Amino acid sequence: MQHTDRPTRQRGTDTPHTLDLVLTYGFSVQDIEYRSPLGSSDHSVVSFQCARHIENVCTTNKFKWDKRDYERLNEFLNINWDDVLDSWYYSVDEMWENFKRIVLDGMNKYIPRGGQARGNLHKNSQPFNSELHALIR
Repeated sequence: MQHTDRPTRQRGTDTPHTLDLVLTYGFSVQDIEYRSPLGSSDHSVVSFQCARHIENVCTTNKFKWDKRDYERLNEFLNINWDDVLDSWYYSVDEMWENFKRIVLDGMNKYIPRGGQARGNLHKNSQPFNSELHALIR
């Protein structure tokens, strides 16, 4: 659903146009405000509230990169990649799947998993559940 219902861009005497959109899927937007442009921009600032409750998702099974065993992982990955990525025998998708499977096997063997330390929130963590993350993609 598209929520902007007024023009958001105007330059001089040009005809105003609605170029800045607020698009949603499955939830509503409230209190849309059209504010003055910032600096020398000719686009209005659009402010709004989303009426959607998002649960904070905390992944507790992340790789502990600081506890990894890179030497053993390197030994594990020391294989004949020409055989694994043989373009005469495998398609690009098959080569990618082979590569990904081998690297993930090594990561699972030589990089332990575990939860975050208490109170240690990652600066790039997103409070999105899998459904909302899929919609964003």
